[in-house]
Amino acid sequence: MTYKYKESFAIKLSIYGSVIMAITGVLAAIYGNSLSLLFDALYTIISMTISMAGLRISKLLKIKYSPRFNFGYYSFEPLFVLINGLLLMALAVSLFISSIQTIFNGGRIIELAVVTEYLMFSIVVCGGLTFILKYYAKKTNSEILVTESINWMLDALISVIVFFVFLMSIWLKNTQYSFLVPYLDPGITIILILFFVYQPIKLIKSGVFDLLLAAPPEKFIEEIKGKLLSNKQKYGFTEIKIHAAKIGRTTYLELICFYDKNFKINTIETLDTLKNQIQFEVENYSQHLEVKVSFKTFQQ
Repeated sequence: MTYKYKESFAIKLSIYGSVIMAITGVLAAIYGNSLSLLFDALYTIISMTISMAGLRISKLLKIKYSPRFNFGYYSFEPLFVLINGLLLMALAVSLFISSIQTIFNGGRIIELAVVTEYLMFSIVVCGGLTFILKYYAKKTNSEILVTESINWMLDALISVIVFFVFLMSIWLKNTQYSFLVPYLDPGITIILILFFVYQPIKLIKSGVFDLLLAAPPEKFIEEIKGKLLSNKQKYGFTEIKIHAAKIGRTTYLELICFYDKNFKINTIETLDTLKNQIQFEVENYSQHLEVKVSFKTFQQ
């Protein structure tokens, strides 16, 4: 099974899981009269929509280039991550405001039996999909699957926390603190949003940086440079400069090799062979590298 097939299979699995959770989540939110379940269900619906878009993007990434997109579709991946983050942020802000309004209006009474049954089902499904997608993300080095696994992990954590809060509300109903029960649902929704809001912020930051062609970590560049400099006698250059940009899973490297003005190249074929050797060595260092090699005369 190739990594591209594995990625496509994992995204389809995420979509099927999202469809199931979206349908059951909306029904549970309606019949359970729960704002926190509505947050959970809408979160899943967004994940499902993004998964379907991710499947299309995954197929586009297999195409190196097209007449309209001469440099390929690599920028679609960080765009996908950015849109995902913006949608999750919009959801968080809207439900945060709604929860505040509910608290000031006296809270809400929920159907605990419906809510707890749904949450147990959600914990099992979301937890299982988290582990499966993390496995395929490591196998394929796919940022799409990393994003998907994070979404399912957050959904599973949300379900676990809400489940225990509602178990506590069952206990509170028979105590002197029963007046707090109507406020638990909007209260836990606010807490969840504040706790998990870093995730859409992180996705937005990652997507923006990649779309702005930000460089990968300095350590990554230094390792490649050190590897090439250790073989500079083999390739004949005196110095090397690296320009880099990370776009989604792909890192673009421009290697500028500086040669002494007395360095002799007999034929174009010799120059091509030298370029191919350097390019081959760098591309073997890591997956998803696009390498361009150029030569310049070294200036003192």
